[in-house]
Amino acid sequence: MFLCSAYKHKILISKFGSFEERLAAQRREREMATTELGFKKQLTKEEKMEKRKQRLAAIGEDLLSIAADQPFRFPATFTFVVRAFSVLDGIGKGLDPRFDITEIAKPYALELLRFREAGVEVLLKDFRKRWDRQSRAFHNLFRQADRVQKLAETIQRLEQGDLKLRVRTLEAERAFQRVAAVQKTIGSAVAAGSLINLATILFLHSIRVPATAASILCAFFSFQVLFGIIKVKRLDQQERLITGTA
Repeated sequence: MFLCSAYKHKILISKFGSFEERLAAQRREREMATTELGFKKQLTKEEKMEKRKQRLAAIGEDLLSIAADQPFRFPATFTFVVRAFSVLDGIGKGLDPRFDITEIAKPYALELLRFREAGVEVLLKDFRKRWDRQSRAFHNLFRQADRVQKLAETIQRLEQGDLKLRVRTLEAERAFQRVAAVQKTIGSAVAAGSLINLATILFLHSIRVPATAASILCAFFSFQVLFGIIKVKRLDQQERLITGTA
């Protein structure tokens, strides 16, 4: 009887020990998961400002590329149309605070957008669109093999080096623009210095007309130097705004 109770006691101890080991292993796994995935260290004010500057710099890069490519080109008369609508809306608001130009323009806009077409016309238009889509799909069915072949040839040319892809680097473009402005400014400064020396020598030798011409040219190149310095400063300021270091 004593042996049975001792044996049961050992079994309970072994089971309890294995249970505690499983609990400890689960606790360690939970802590690791919390540390790696769930828990995030609270950022300081400086770190938050740095994160914000990085996001603004990325947005500035995208806006600069869009502005450089100029994808949107509005006609010259578009500004006059917008100005006319804004003036009309301002006059109407001044005469009647309840004036709403959108309510007045809504019927004409609906007419222009052809929202009042008959049901048969809508069905016919939808049928034509579906028919055109099916015809294009049938036409592309026989051209798919040629397209796959062209794609394979293009990949082969890329692998052999016959075809090279161009990569646009916005930082390099801005750096080249600044270098060009600096070089032009330096050239104007050298020309202004040479001309002022020439004008001084001619003036000392009482050669008035060439000295006056050299002085005028020197003044012209001096203004070029001033404008070049302002342009370089403006480019540097734009670069700081884009990169978020302003």
